[in-house]
Amino acid sequence: MPLDEKAKAVIEDAIEVMGGEKRILGMKDITISRRYASFEDIIRHRMPDRILRESNFPWASLSVGYDGSRSWVKATDGSVSYEEGMSAAVQWLFHYVDTLLLLRLLTSEASVEHLGGKSLVYFEEGEMVQKPVFLIRVTFPDGWVFRLYFAKDKFLPVKEEYRHTVHQSRYVECYFNAHKRFKHILLPQKIYELNPFSRAIKRVRVNYEINKGLHRRSFNIPAQVQVEESQKKVGG
Repeated sequence: MPLDEKAKAVIEDAIEVMGGEKRILGMKDITISRRYASFEDIIRHRMPDRILRESNFPWASLSVGYDGSRSWVKATDGSVSYEEGMSAAVQWLFHYVDTLLLLRLLTSEASVEHLGGKSLVYFEEGEMVQKPVFLIRVTFPDGWVFRLYFAKDKFLPVKEEYRHTVHQSRYVECYFNAHKRFKHILLPQKIYELNPFSRAIKRVRVNYEINKGLHRRSFNIPAQVQVEESQKKVGG
């Protein structure tokens, strides 16, 4: 059951509220900057198959990317590792964008199910409210599962949960506090991330840049700094 009719109707309504299918189809690339209290996370995606994430912490930096056929990781020391196909981290990046923009879920290989309605406590323009929502579960073939909650009165996503069926520690709940239009597309701008294991809450402010003209080569595997060789020379 790749896509049931009730789930399709909810997603299509949400796409219309966001700005419509035509505007989303017109996106060639998107840059998502997520600012936390102590670090910044930037995701760049060039449709349909290039993606890059750069995480900059005060104590370290890490880049994860996909060049269309290989996944790669660049560590703080400049060392680079790669593998054929999509790593679990790269899979999540693509699913994160797909569940944000919604349109590709309508043609995805994922199982998209309408799990019914429920009452949910969530944020609405900075205030806590309890209102009815639609719940959609998206199960991707690679083991990632996303649960999307859509407000019945506005059709916008108000909460998202994601987890991996193998890597159980990868489980996060996200509450969307406010939405804003970027190039006429309505996207969540303020988010609260809840770690259900530690109960820690992170406030995230998000900015989007659409159709910046990201080049294919910017997603290529970066050159590796010869850390090991320099260490060998120093060691004699």
